[in-house]
Amino acid sequence: MATGSFSMEHLLGEGSFGRVYRAHFDDALQVLAVKKIDSAALSSEMSEDFVEVVSKISDLHHTNVTELVGYCSEHGQHLLVYEFHRQGSLHDLLHLSDEYSKPLIWNSRVKIALGTARGLEYLHEVCSPSIIHKNIKSANILLDTELNPHLSDSGLASFLPNGDQDMQALNQNAGSGYSAPEVAMSGQYTLKSDVYSFGVVMLELLTGRKPFDRQAIYFIINMMVLQVSRGALYL
Repeated sequence: MATGSFSMEHLLGEGSFGRVYRAHFDDALQVLAVKKIDSAALSSEMSEDFVEVVSKISDLHHTNVTELVGYCSEHGQHLLVYEFHRQGSLHDLLHLSDEYSKPLIWNSRVKIALGTARGLEYLHEVCSPSIIHKNIKSANILLDTELNPHLSDSGLASFLPNGDQDMQALNQNAGSGYSAPEVAMSGQYTLKSDVYSFGVVMLELLTGRKPFDRQAIYFIINMMVLQVSRGALYL
């Protein structure tokens, strides 16, 4: 009922693990986001241990990590219920804004960068054992009304094993995370590969262009050449 039977009108987006829907509770006074996990994205082990996985994800508490508030596991359905962030994703803000939208000012970009870094630091340095996100991308950075960033899907991908099957599951959707070269070659995710993905997001945030945009790459190269010519950068 809250999602209108998972109607397209309630669809917020689609990621590597399934679709996310806006859900209205308490006579529409409370709005949450429901992730309907695609069964094809779940390993058999994770499907059997779904409640245990949910328990571990629910232990994640940080200002810059999207909070899990509930779940459902019935009749073969696996649903995760998260807090809802009204400004949508960083990807949408950077790339889907219309002609009347104001571009992000520099201070807002710095705020988003720092908040995302703090969320990632929490997963890597505070959580024990460390949590490798594995799927960092601008579409997984959600923004509230004050443009505070919140890492979504935190703790979900980390419970999938490394390896080729993991790669296939994460890459079924075209919007999968910005994988480091060593991940593409070996299928092994590490803390360093998360940092690589974070760096790509920072490039995207700095230039306002998609990561695979050649003009963005040329922009960075030209900036580096300029800095080298001024003696400010050593390679």
